[in-house]
Amino acid sequence: MARRAQTQTLDVTQGVIWRQLAALFFPVLAGAVFQEAYTLVNTYIVGQYASLRALGAIQATATLTDLTISVAMGMGMGCSVIVSQYFGAGDDRRLEQAMHTAVALSLCMGFAFTIVGVIGAGPLLRLMGTPQDLIGASLDFIYIYFGAVMLPIVFNMGAALQRAVGDTRTPAFIIALTCLVNIALDIVFVVKLGLGARGAAMATAGSYLVGTILTFGALMRMDGPERLHPNRIRINGAIARDMLACSLPLAAQNAIFPLSNMVVQSSVNSFGSQTVIAWGLQARIGSVAWLVSDAFAMAATTFSAQNFGAANYDRMRRGLHVSLVMATVGMGIIEALICLNARDLAWLFANESNVVSLTAWLVLITVPFYVIFSYMDIIAGVIRGSGESLRPMIIVIFGTCILRIAWMLLVVPAYHSIVTVALSYPLTWTITTIMFVIYYRHGRWLTRSLRTARHRRKDS
Repeated sequence: MARRAQTQTLDVTQGVIWRQLAALFFPVLAGAVFQEAYTLVNTYIVGQYASLRALGAIQATATLTDLTISVAMGMGMGCSVIVSQYFGAGDDRRLEQAMHTAVALSLCMGFAFTIVGVIGAGPLLRLMGTPQDLIGASLDFIYIYFGAVMLPIVFNMGAALQRAVGDTRTPAFIIALTCLVNIALDIVFVVKLGLGARGAAMATAGSYLVGTILTFGALMRMDGPERLHPNRIRINGAIARDMLACSLPLAAQNAIFPLSNMVVQSSVNSFGSQTVIAWGLQARIGSVAWLVSDAFAMAATTFSAQNFGAANYDRMRRGLHVSLVMATVGMGIIEALICLNARDLAWLFANESNVVSLTAWLVLITVPFYVIFSYMDIIAGVIRGSGESLRPMIIVIFGTCILRIAWMLLVVPAYHSIVTVALSYPLTWTITTIMFVIYYRHGRWLTRSLRTARHRRKDS
């Protein structure tokens, strides 16, 4: 148990709950803010120094790139739950095997996504009805992105494994550094060389390369059973089954989000290029609130998983209550700042008044409801920390994806307005959150997770 004293890791199975949640939350948020700062700066650089067409191309391909990152993060989070449980239980042997199995799975996934992405990106963009004046630049961006997609997938897995053992500071530092690299490469490729959307894609790939090298270097320098040894990277069948049982529902759920957003994007595309740009910009501006919500959810998931492994079930529940209070305060502040400055933020990325006005209006419709999204995310994270992923996936897919697609197909054609499209988000977030509250209180998820954990120990 000496590893509990290491500065790289954090054992949250004892101590003051809000302090430990904060210790998990703030480094994750700091890293996410740097990552989003890169996205915003990238959008600014392309919008100011390239063409409006290049900016539109990045927004038009966002659903595909978000799909990749969402699936990678789902796999990483699912694998990290198993790692966190072994860490909380002090099971060093399984912890060491789980670390190497997770990396091997990410390499397999990265190879598969490279092939599928390069072959399928073009047809998907055309299927989504990407405006003809944006299709050329969109293809320039997306082919380079998928050619290097192995890098963000393994990078996200490495960062998830670091967070699984409570080390949130190292990935935050690495993310911050890679964002600075990305901005520097943007200046070179977009501003100096004038490569437009292709330059932005090359800068993204270069920054992920740096992040991947630094992340795996940090994992190989860890002490104890969580240390990564390249010659031990292989798949342990029993642990891989547990990881896939936890991560595949998360990956599927995260994939459904962008897929449903593709349906949304298809509706948005019908309003023309200016609306496409405004829709993408409001998503980027509002993503600051999403990042805060996601950091709360990640902290709650790690806290829940470690305490589940240590059999501290009452502490898991108290952690949920504290997380919800912290999210209410934090999200309220962020949402107020964004909404009060919505128009000024829009001017940072676009210089056409029509685009700016529409962007600001869309921000005011969606951003105030991100706090409801955070409640949904935190409750789901606590449940997933116990290893229960399938039923939360079903709730999310139905509540936020199927209902949203139904809204796009049934309501939007009848009331053809971008406001009608935007209202689908707060509506589906609210319904899904209510479903999660009911499942948390009456769904017997903890009993099922305990039964699964006992079978896992017997099988091992």
